[in-house]
Amino acid sequence: MHHRQKSLTPAQSILYQSFQLCYTPHMARIKTFDETAALDRVMTLFWEQGYEATSVRDLATSAGIGLSSLYNAFGDKRDVYGAALDRYRAIEREQFAAILRESAAVRPTLAAVFADLIDMLLAGGNRGSFTLNAAIELGGRDEAITAGLREHFDDICDLLADRLAEAQAGGEISRTWSPDELARYLAFGLYSLATMVKIYPDRDRLEATAGMVLSVLDC
Repeated sequence: MHHRQKSLTPAQSILYQSFQLCYTPHMARIKTFDETAALDRVMTLFWEQGYEATSVRDLATSAGIGLSSLYNAFGDKRDVYGAALDRYRAIEREQFAAILRESAAVRPTLAAVFADLIDMLLAGGNRGSFTLNAAIELGGRDEAITAGLREHFDDICDLLADRLAEAQAGGEISRTWSPDELARYLAFGLYSLATMVKIYPDRDRLEATAGMVLSVLDC
């Protein structure tokens, strides 16, 4: 037996149509773009321009989506920045962990890390490191960003300290300094290059600095 569909009152009809117009297209639009790809594009924009110099309209244009879609997916400008920085942090940590995990001897591995970083910095103009740029621009001003950066730098140092402890135990490097002390010195030596390249985009100068930083492994 077929049940007869109950007819809608004029008021119900208006509400139904309003729901269809306001919500259904809106929900469909959320799924019409790749959020990860969009986030990668805005990450690059923030990396190049910084937080203050980037407008919400710049972000929407870079992501290739409308302003409403940007807000719906990520929130306001501060939320987009936080998501972009988290994305960069995850990539940087994963890459660094993979390098250390696959390394045979720690000193040539770290020398290669410094050399590759110098190549990347010189090829990328004055972008430097997004995490370091964020620390300079918003560190100490934004509590959440500062806490996230502190966690990130601690993670990088912990990864490095574990590998350095193994190297000391195997007699590869000096035991003068503890693995934690060495890790922090080397990590901030790496990040200092990302600052130097903005002022001195000179390979010889950067490589000389890298060599001095790495010499701590032999002291």
